[in-house]
Amino acid sequence: MRLFLVLGLVALAAPVAGLVLLRTALSVVVVAGPSMSPALRPGQRVLVLRRGLARLRAGRIVVVAPDGLVPAGGAPAGGPAGGAPAARRPARLLVKRLAALPGEPVPPPVRPVLPAGTVPGGHVVLLGDNPDFSTDSRLWGAVPADRVVGVVLDRVRLRG
Repeated sequence: MRLFLVLGLVALAAPVAGLVLLRTALSVVVVAGPSMSPALRPGQRVLVLRRGLARLRAGRIVVVAPDGLVPAGGAPAGGPAGGAPAARRPARLLVKRLAALPGEPVPPPVRPVLPAGTVPGGHVVLLGDNPDFSTDSRLWGAVPADRVVGVVLDRVRLRG
C-alpha cells in the first residue's frame, strides 16, 4: 500500500516540478514599439529562453534589461531625471538584435559612440532592425552582457 502511495506522490510531483522548471526557463514577452520591424511587430508575443540556458550568437534576437544603460554623455535609461523612483516604475525589457559579441569588430553604425576596434570584454552590441525607431548601441555604446535576459526562440501565436 505504501508503495502505491509513494508512486502516486511521485506521479503527481513530477509534472508539477516540470512545470516549475519550464516556467523559470521560458518566458513570453510582448513586443512594444516598431524598433524590431519588420522581423517583429508591435503587440507580437515572443518565446524567450533565459540566458543561462542559451548561447549568445551575433544575429540572434535577445531580450535586455535596460536598467543602468547610459547614453554616451547622458542620463541613465528608464525615464527622465527626477522621475518616479525605480521601485515604482514597471519593469520593462527591450527586444534587440545582438550585433556583436566581446572581441568581435564594432559594427559601423556604432563606431561614432564606440570608436574602439573591438567590442570590450563582458559587453555586447545591440541594434534594432528599424534604426529610425530604435534606441540601442548607437546611443549607449557597448552594453554589459549581464543585461541580456534571454534569447528569443520563436513567435507565439495565441488562439482566440
